[in-house]
Amino acid sequence: MNRIVIGVLFVLLVMNPFRIVAQQTGSQATLSAGIDSVLNGISAVGGEFVFDESKMMSIPNTNIRIQPPEYFRFSESVPGFVHVGTMSSIQVEEVVGTSYLLISAAMDSAYFATQGMTLISSEPVVMHDGSEGILYTAEMKLKGFVFERLVLMSGDYHYTIWINAGYIKMLSQKLKPVILQSILTSKIYE
Repeated sequence: MNRIVIGVLFVLLVMNPFRIVAQQTGSQATLSAGIDSVLNGISAVGGEFVFDESKMMSIPNTNIRIQPPEYFRFSESVPGFVHVGTMSSIQVEEVVGTSYLLISAAMDSAYFATQGMTLISSEPVVMHDGSEGILYTAEMKLKGFVFERLVLMSGDYHYTIWINAGYIKMLSQKLKPVILQSILTSKIYE
């Protein structure tokens, strides 16, 4: 676990230089509070994901609703949800006028390679509402760490739900089950 915590702290410092500047201008207490926040963020993810219709959130400028994992916060810039403590994100996009089946036909290992990723697997999935989808798992290296990405495609003949969820692979055992259950709640509401 110490290796994971050190790795996450390193990636946070490398990937978020603006945080370093903010911490350098503050006191030692501020730096300590920042590290405590990261450690608490890591421990505050995981466990059981329980579907709750009242926790479904609309993604602005789309017809998609999804229940984010607990402790993930909405971010307009993603658009979707982020968990800063684990550097995890769930990006939710909508493609209008095209079926996910048509898009997924082009999602092969060559496509993922053009994105700097290695395709690990693809499999059919059943969404929370009973509809079908396809889940891709891919990996990429960044700053000496291996990141895992889940790409979910679902929808109907007019709308495609396209979700990219990413996290550090060494946290996969804790994050993947919760993130997967969350993205499977996504649904088109017209």
